[in-house]
Amino acid sequence: MSFPPVSGQTSYNFLMNQAVGAGQIYDIGFNNVLSPVTPLETIFMGLGVAKVIGQDMQVRLPHIDIVAVTLSAPLSAANSTVVTLNGIALAPVVYATSNAATLTAIAALIAAQDGIASAVSNGTDTITITAQQGFAVSATFVTSSGSAVTWTSVYSNDNVFYGIAIYIQNRQNLLGVNGSNGGQPYVAGDAVPVMTRGRIWVTAENTVTSDSPVYWRIAPTLSFPQVGGFRGDSDGGNAILLPSNQIRWLIGATAGNLAVLDINQP
Repeated sequence: MSFPPVSGQTSYNFLMNQAVGAGQIYDIGFNNVLSPVTPLETIFMGLGVAKVIGQDMQVRLPHIDIVAVTLSAPLSAANSTVVTLNGIALAPVVYATSNAATLTAIAALIAAQDGIASAVSNGTDTITITAQQGFAVSATFVTSSGSAVTWTSVYSNDNVFYGIAIYIQNRQNLLGVNGSNGGQPYVAGDAVPVMTRGRIWVTAENTVTSDSPVYWRIAPTLSFPQVGGFRGDSDGGNAILLPSNQIRWLIGATAGNLAVLDINQP
C-alpha cells in the first residue's frame, strides 16, 4: 500500500504579523498603558504625546512653544515695532520713555493674545514668549523709523515625552471614499490610552532600521504636517531626539510604512 506525500507548513515566521494601522500593539508581552485625558487637541492613534506641564494625567501633541526674541541694540526715540505673532501682525508699538518701558509694552501686547501663556521682557534686549500648553508659537519683530535695529528669534520647547496613543477596537473607524479610512482619533475631552512600556506599531516618516535613533516630530512641514510622528533624523530641527534608554526601534520600515517601537518609560 502506498500513501500520497504529506504536505504541510515547513517554515515559520517568528515575527508577529504586521498591523493594519499605526497604534496597534505589537505583541501580548508586558505592556503598560495609562489613560490620561486630552484637554485641547485631537490626537490620532500611533502618535507620540507629551505631558501637559502642570497637570496630572493630561496629554497633548508636541509643539515648538517657546521663542526668545532678542534685540540687536536698545530701542530709541521714533522706533516703531510691529510683532507678527503666529502669522498675524499686531498693532505697532512706538518707543515711549525708555528701552525697558518699550520692551515691557511689547511684551504686554503679546501676552494679551489668544494662545499665549506669558511674554516676559528682561528689561534689556530679550522678550521670551511661551505658548499655552497645546499651542505652538512663532514670532518675528520688525522695527522701523528712528535708529536701525534688528531682532533674532530663537525657538525651543518644553515637550516631555509621555508615550504613544494606542489603537483600540471599540471606536468606529473613519469613513473615506473607499470605505474604512483608519481608526477614529481621540478628541478633546477623551481619555487617551497611552502605551508607556511595551511594543507598538507606528508609521515611520522616513526609512529606519533597528539601529536608527528615534526622533519625534514637534514642528509641521509641508511634507509632514502632522506633529507627533516618528523618524530616524531631526529633519532640520523639526524633530527632537528621544533617549535611547526610553525608546528604540525594534523593527524598521521604509518611509511611510509601519515599524515597531519599543518603549520603556521610567
